[in-house]
Amino acid sequence: MTKNKSEIDVKKLVGKRIREYRQKHKMSQEALSEIIEIDSKHLSNIELGKNMPNPQLLLKISQAFDIEMKDLFEITHLLPKDKLKSALLEIIEKLNEDQLRYAYKYIKSFVV
Repeated sequence: MTKNKSEIDVKKLVGKRIREYRQKHKMSQEALSEIIEIDSKHLSNIELGKNMPNPQLLLKISQAFDIEMKDLFEITHLLPKDKLKSALLEIIEKLNEDQLRYAYKYIKSFVV
């Protein structure tokens, strides 16, 4: 089966999200692997999006970071640029006038 370019690679995005949390907690792959009781090579493959952790492992990972499991699936910010722009436009369309003005000022502050 060939991948459609518009498909989202959930394995890769979840892997990136796990790496993001691991780095935020200043943890090496070896340290996290030990906590969640898997081989560091397996964790590396998860972070690279080659393997998808099973639900039990996702639970162990979320407990290691003291987060809810659902947080590992909050991946929108990791989408490719075109998909991220589309997601932002969908949000913008739902804002009222005051919210839109505030959002504009906030976003504008990032542009030099």
